[in-house]
Amino acid sequence: MPTLRNLGLSIFIFIGLATSASVRAVNPAMPTIPTNAFLVTDYGAVGDGVKDSTTNLQNAINAAKSAGGGIVEIPAGTFMSGPITLFSRMNLRVDDGGTLRMLSLGTYPGGHTNATTFISADRAEDVELSGRGTIDGQGAAWWRAFHDDEVARPMMLQFLSCHRLFIHDITFENPPYHHCGLRGYGGDITISNLTVNTDPHSPNTDGLNFVGTNSIIEDCHITDGDDNIAMGSTGPLDGLLITNCVFGYGHGVSIGSGARNGVQNLEVVNCSFTGGTFGIRMKADNASGGLVQKLFYHDLTMHNVQMPILIYSYYRDAGSPGKISKITPNQAAAFKAGPVTRTTPIWRDITFSNITATATVAGGAIWGLPQMPVSNIDFVNVNITAPGSFNIYNARDIRFEQCRIQLGGGKKFTLYNAEGVVSSN
Repeated sequence: MPTLRNLGLSIFIFIGLATSASVRAVNPAMPTIPTNAFLVTDYGAVGDGVKDSTTNLQNAINAAKSAGGGIVEIPAGTFMSGPITLFSRMNLRVDDGGTLRMLSLGTYPGGHTNATTFISADRAEDVELSGRGTIDGQGAAWWRAFHDDEVARPMMLQFLSCHRLFIHDITFENPPYHHCGLRGYGGDITISNLTVNTDPHSPNTDGLNFVGTNSIIEDCHITDGDDNIAMGSTGPLDGLLITNCVFGYGHGVSIGSGARNGVQNLEVVNCSFTGGTFGIRMKADNASGGLVQKLFYHDLTMHNVQMPILIYSYYRDAGSPGKISKITPNQAAAFKAGPVTRTTPIWRDITFSNITATATVAGGAIWGLPQMPVSNIDFVNVNITAPGSFNIYNARDIRFEQCRIQLGGGKKFTLYNAEGVVSSN
């Protein structure tokens, strides 16, 4: 079946409603990598789950770099390693039956206070991470130490300002901290058929932290202990398609908690969400926001998420879905208007369409700042069933067309400082 990427679909029109968001098509360039192979066992790495093969792995990577690039191959077996660095024109391939595993807490370099990222690349071009194998962070001991306030945790993977990056057909699990950070000023990023499978009780284990331009995330399965995908906190995002993904437990497809460099031209389509705290979440506060606009979420299903849709500018104040849903108009009014600055959150020109959701806590919430209301939001054919509320505070021009929002106990939308809220069926 052709994907939306294949069809080049980018602008959607609904009869009877001019929607607030239409987004630019993405078509990321793919990496060009030589086919020279560098088998890590030829450099002394041993896949016995015991030997520290850090130096051997890095030697294989360095040999590929010296040769002008190539495929660094990790065969079947369990290869233990500390931090390694990738370079341009390189494919790190973990074969089926192969595991690249972080050294455990206690033996990982940097110890409890100064551990660095496990796999990193800095301003590299033409990079690939592939194979049917697994990258495992051995995170459980790090999580326990974090809960005891005894450790600063490293990320498992970080690609800083990289271009023409392709991550596919691989599994990430059990990182000490975030699974994978795409940060800085990168672009032409493709993430396809990635599996993230980590304990939902693990702290701060975001699946993907993503910024970049002209990129796609497709056909991925992501379950973790924090945001399934978090966008915008570490650089600009302009032109991202998220399609055909399955999101298990997690905190949803999120923007924030920082968006200082802006997020625009985002499309999320043909995805499912099951059992998480949120489906779609946009979060910031007056010290971490920026311009977020031209977002299009459509053809989504959500089952037993706590709150399907959330847009709010009080990230540090509000808390969990249960707490957010219980904020009353009087409590919202107690937050007084402040100055508009370069970090004031601006949420505008967003469309939600063809979404079906069952919620376990509340239907949703839109809560802007009094000095910068959320504005120009369209809901088209959105069906939500929830036991709790749907609050709209400090908002302008919120339109519902052909929607069915069923709230428990005959509840209705709760409004405060909300102008231009229109419903038509």
